[in-house]
Amino acid sequence: MARFLSWPEANALTTAKGGFIVLKQLQRLVENAKTARSEPFHEFKDELSRKLLCLRPSVGGISLISCCEETPQLGFPKIKMRNLRKFMEKPLLPPGRKTPEKRLQSWLIQSALKSGGRLTLLDKALGGQYWLVSDEIALKTASKKVVADLLLVRVDAEGLACLVNAELKSGRVMETFRQVIDFREVLEHPDLQDDWKTFAEVMTGKKFRWHPSQETSGIVIWPAVGKNSMKALANEKRKGYARVDVIGYKEIPNYTLECERTRQMDRLPA
Repeated sequence: MARFLSWPEANALTTAKGGFIVLKQLQRLVENAKTARSEPFHEFKDELSRKLLCLRPSVGGISLISCCEETPQLGFPKIKMRNLRKFMEKPLLPPGRKTPEKRLQSWLIQSALKSGGRLTLLDKALGGQYWLVSDEIALKTASKKVVADLLLVRVDAEGLACLVNAELKSGRVMETFRQVIDFREVLEHPDLQDDWKTFAEVMTGKKFRWHPSQETSGIVIWPAVGKNSMKALANEKRKGYARVDVIGYKEIPNYTLECERTRQMDRLPA
């Protein structure tokens, strides 16, 4: 006679299956990261940086991406050693519409490229040291697609590292917090920890002393409140999302970042 699974058994099976699905993708992501950071590609590192270009590994391969203000996040997929030079010389056309989130993303990546991979802007806004791992990481779970606009490593005052996923938005939309939490589920999955850490160390070229806790954190970067008091209500609504820092940005005349709320503030009594 067939036996029906209890809810805990069914949930454990679903979680294990979901972890396996993501694991195969993550392993491909790690392999493509190793290729992008291999010696043949590494020879182009300085030239890529000068041209504000970067190599972005994904599950499907490697892309060449522009971080220029005029062509933010535009680029070419399926990059190999044999065609890298050709695409580095190939001009990109500016987008036909405004892409504020892509401009912000490119500006942050450009800042990291100029600082040896470190996002000192986030250091100043949130404390600690933030290192850029990669961007636009997309994975499919058993039930949905999850994306991280930026994946970072934060090193605290004790020298312990943890992973951080960041979401960038051109509007103060509360769904942004749900996107952070959705990606956190795969970032903190126990079966994926080793591969995520390997990915981070391959991309940054650094060996980190990882925090014994498997907890990660998140960041939401969206437009600053300014003089619109109604927008500030989002800071009250977002209290339900744990371990998420909030940064407001202004872009006129130049980008500036200002911390609106941190995880530490969430722990303070009202």
